[in-house]
Amino acid sequence: MNDERLTALLGSMRHERIDRIADAEIRAKLETAWTARQERGSFTFRLRRIAPMLATLAVVAILSGMTMTASGESPLYGIRVAVEDAAVALHADPEDRAEYLVTLLEQRQAEAARLESTGNALAASRARKIEQDTLRVVRAMLPQAPEVQPLPAPAPTSTPTLAPSPTPPPAAPLVAPPTATQRPATPRPTTPAPVPTTTPTPVKTSPIPTGTPMPVLVSGTVRNADGALADGVCVMLNTGGGCLGNPTVQGAYRYTLSGRVNQTITLYFMRQDGTVLWKGTVSGMVRSGILQMPDVKLQK
Repeated sequence: MNDERLTALLGSMRHERIDRIADAEIRAKLETAWTARQERGSFTFRLRRIAPMLATLAVVAILSGMTMTASGESPLYGIRVAVEDAAVALHADPEDRAEYLVTLLEQRQAEAARLESTGNALAASRARKIEQDTLRVVRAMLPQAPEVQPLPAPAPTSTPTLAPSPTPPPAAPLVAPPTATQRPATPRPTTPAPVPTTTPTPVKTSPIPTGTPMPVLVSGTVRNADGALADGVCVMLNTGGGCLGNPTVQGAYRYTLSGRVNQTITLYFMRQDGTVLWKGTVSGMVRSGILQMPDVKLQK
């Protein structure tokens, strides 16, 4: 019953006579309705209505927190892994997705190492399996740096080292012709000429890439011809391919690639300014999971 209808009914009863019993019943109903109306407008009544909803949200939040912090020996660890894997699709940018996967891989490697150190073999084996699955996903989604085969070692060149020529023996002094009683002089034996010796020159070769592919964070700075930081530069793994990700901002680039130890990674830079094409290139060798490239300057 709304206020307008109640006012209309009370107004229609203003000129009517009713007995005391009916008047008491109507008064009791009005008082009850007014009390209920006041209770519905109070904060306690509203809180009582939303209390089940708040309790449900609190339970969901607690379960979510327990799931996302579950360790490898917890029954909720499988749910945590599934939620983290599903969150990969939420990262639309390729570079953000690559960094998220690398971070996820590092967390799972640390979790597996922790379980192995505590002696929990069952949980450690499960964590290692999840780590290997994550590593396969990372390798499949990261750009592959092209393998640069080392050049074959050229044949060793030798430089002949000639020994000094022997000093000829001094000339024999002139003597009188031998008499009948003198013996003829015996000839002096000749020393054979020494054989030239060769010393091989060491050849410097590039180390061969070793180990399995791993995520490598490659970063560096690109500059214009005048030395200023270059914006909008496309970074590529080869001249015929597409950009690795977003163009450079304030000359900085940062990409996650798949590479191996001792592998040489070469990056190519390109930017079109009207009719002028600016280009650059830089190379670096992988030693660990982080590769800081030297600064590169764009040229025409």
